[in-house]
Amino acid sequence: MSIILNGTTGVTTPGVTNSGNETVTGTLQVSTGAAVGGATPGAGGLAFPATAVAVADANTLDDYEEGTWTPSLGGNTTYATQTGSYTKVGRQVTARGSINVTTLGTGSSVGALTGLPFAAASAGIAGFSGFFGYFAALATNVVCPVLAVDVGATTITMRQLTAAGVTVTSNAIIGNGTNFDFTVVYFV
Repeated sequence: MSIILNGTTGVTTPGVTNSGNETVTGTLQVSTGAAVGGATPGAGGLAFPATAVAVADANTLDDYEEGTWTPSLGGNTTYATQTGSYTKVGRQVTARGSINVTTLGTGSSVGALTGLPFAAASAGIAGFSGFFGYFAALATNVVCPVLAVDVGATTITMRQLTAAGVTVTSNAIIGNGTNFDFTVVYFV
């Protein structure tokens, strides 16, 4: 048997007349608009509040957010393109960005990016990682560029191999005209 809650005033059991004082057992179906743990079911999905309603249970999804951020190489760098977007589901953040440097100026030639929308967790998994979807006009030839979100910070460190090797390092790879698209995934 299905029990359907209508609004906040009564219980409707299909095919049964009731007085409003019934005991609810069986499958519970929540109608559109009823709040469930801070999220509101709506047509096509759940609507989370603008400010997360934190739940102590680590296994409860209590936050979802999408937005924009501005990746930066710092200094007086000028850009043809400087955009970023993110999706946060619970503690996991996926941040995407695109930078096209016009003039590097006093910006970071080793590609230290700042401006992530949330600080990475300072405990637990270290070295949250990312990748380049595209890069062009680097100042140095590279074999394997990678990204690492800095623990406890809102920054990304670029690391790479400039030749066959066993350990990635930070080298001066960003210059005038360098452009790249990237994605990082990390936990807060």
